[in-house]
Amino acid sequence: MDFGIGGDHFDTVGEELLSAEEWYEGAGTCYSQDGTTFLDIFDADEYADCRKDNLFYPFASRNEWEVADFLLRSSLSMAAINEFLALSMVCNLFRAEMLPKGLSWKCQVITSSHSTKHPIQLFWRDPVECLESLFSNPLFHDKLDFVPRCVYTTAAWVLRIYSEWLMGDFAWDIQNQLPRGATILGTVLSSDKTNIT
Repeated sequence: MDFGIGGDHFDTVGEELLSAEEWYEGAGTCYSQDGTTFLDIFDADEYADCRKDNLFYPFASRNEWEVADFLLRSSLSMAAINEFLALSMVCNLFRAEMLPKGLSWKCQVITSSHSTKHPIQLFWRDPVECLESLFSNPLFHDKLDFVPRCVYTTAAWVLRIYSEWLMGDFAWDIQNQLPRGATILGTVLSSDKTNIT
């Protein structure tokens, strides 16, 4: 069904065909470059000296690191990975436990008014620690977005584009309620067992 909202509907003759953006002024201000990054922690751990001679330490070589990288990025289950790592050919090959640790899991027993065969256990990670970990990772330094904005199809600001949460009116309205320099942080929390449809 064509609603006639495409580019042919508006007369843009003579206009610049670039999109126009209006950014919320004062949001997401960076006041300091202080703080510890993941690489700072990595370079200060007990194995930092070993990595001076072998970039892939605790792996003996790039080949070993590539196998570990493959396992990490594969769609194999943890059971299949553990089975592979238990093979006598590879069991002494990997020393992944020597890599910097990630965030710790927490466990909480949930009481229920209904009887269950086993206690209900909730495993979770602290969302604030997760966000701190994301912020301290230099791989994401230019991938995190904090500033609400309005994006238009042309410089005439005729037709607005809504393709991200920060491009919406709601993000702009929330930012209006915050003091200058503060920013909203849209975060999606999910589980590997959660079906998002």
